[in-house]
Amino acid sequence: MMGKILVVYYSLTGNTKFVAEHIASEINADIEEVKPVKDLDPDSGSKYFWGGMKAKMKSKPKLEDLTYNPLDYDVVILGTPVWAWTLSPPIRSYCSDFNLEGKKIALFTSSSGNGVKAMERFKRFMDKSIIIGENRFKDPLTNDPEQAKSQAITWVNELMNVIEQNNHTEK
Repeated sequence: MMGKILVVYYSLTGNTKFVAEHIASEINADIEEVKPVKDLDPDSGSKYFWGGMKAKMKSKPKLEDLTYNPLDYDVVILGTPVWAWTLSPPIRSYCSDFNLEGKKIALFTSSSGNGVKAMERFKRFMDKSIIIGENRFKDPLTNDPEQAKSQAITWVNELMNVIEQNNHTEK
């Protein structure tokens, strides 16, 4: 028995959404897109400046109403784009709005760089949760969408094996 799994993501330009949708589809999980009430314009040239500044300031924007409560799930898979070498403000808000302490989570990022620093910061931010997996995706839509899809599917199936093993050892 796998348990209930929720995939939660924020995506300004579609990269993180692309990965999240393939993950959720592969394992038939519920999926939640986190949206700030006031978001940046994905077509604006200043999105990197304002987004990076908000990320550096660790801002937590007000979010639109959500469909799912992550506390009702056994595992939550969180996805964020990397902004200024850290997680995006909407995902910071989401994780602050819900107490995910002790919750099994998996983390993924999408970025144009290697995302190592951002993943370390994401893990530190989520250090009271039980992190069962992590993955980084480099420009999924512009780089090689088929490779990114394959990476997402391979990773989520590996995660399912980890969850399955954990379920057996907890019994």
